[in-house]
Amino acid sequence: MLLAGLGPTTIGYLCEGAAKFGIYEGLKPTITNFLSAASLAFSLPSLNSRILSFVLCGSISGFVASILLCPMEALRIRMVAEPEFAKLGFVDGGIHMVKEEGGFRGVYKGLNAMVSKQVPYTVTKQVTFDTILNLAAANIAIHQVTSQIKFLITFLAAMVAGALSAISSQPGDTLLSLVNAHKGSKSTRDFSKELMRKHGIQGFFIGMKARFVHVGVMVTIQLLLYDIFKKICGISN
Repeated sequence: MLLAGLGPTTIGYLCEGAAKFGIYEGLKPTITNFLSAASLAFSLPSLNSRILSFVLCGSISGFVASILLCPMEALRIRMVAEPEFAKLGFVDGGIHMVKEEGGFRGVYKGLNAMVSKQVPYTVTKQVTFDTILNLAAANIAIHQVTSQIKFLITFLAAMVAGALSAISSQPGDTLLSLVNAHKGSKSTRDFSKELMRKHGIQGFFIGMKARFVHVGVMVTIQLLLYDIFKKICGISN
C-alpha cells in the first residue's frame, strides 16, 4: 500500500517537471524582451524588472504544468484514498475513473485546485532560487570564492526556496486532495467554503509540518540538480 499510486505519480511528475523547467527557462528571453519593450512603450521603467520576468515565466510554466499533471494527480489520490480502487492498477484504474467521473472533464474537476497549488509553488520556488543566486552574484565576487562556497550558496538558496514553496502551495494542495479524494461534482470552491467553515484559515494548513519535510527535501534536491544541468548547458539566470 505504501506504493499505491506510484504509476501515475511517476508519469505525471515526469511530464510536469519537464514542462515546468523547460517552459520557465525557454520563456525567459522572450518575457524579458517583451517587458523591456513594454517599459519603453509605456514609459514605465518598473516593467523592465528581472524579478517580474521570473514571476511571469513561473506563472505560465506552472499553469501549463497544472494541465499536464491534473489527470495523473487525480488518479494518484483516488488510488491512495480508496484501497479497492488501487487494486485495479494504474491503467484499469484510470479507465474506471474516467467512466465513473463522466469522461475526461471529470478528471479535470480538480484543475482549479491544481492551479492554486502549482502556480504559487512554481513561482515561489523558481523566483526565490533565481533571485537569491542573482543577489549573491551581484554582491559577492563569485569567481573568487571556492567551489565549496558556491555550492553552499546554491544549497541555501534551494533550501529557502523549498521552505517558501511548501508554504505557498499548501492551501492548494489541501484543496486538491479533498476534491480528488471524493466522488461527485462538488467544486473546489465548495470544498474551500466547507473547510473554512469547519476549521477556519488554519484548516488550509493541516499537515504543514509533514509538507515542510516532503517538499523541502524534494525541492532542495531538485534545484541542486537543476542548477548543475543549467551550468552544463551554459544557461545563466
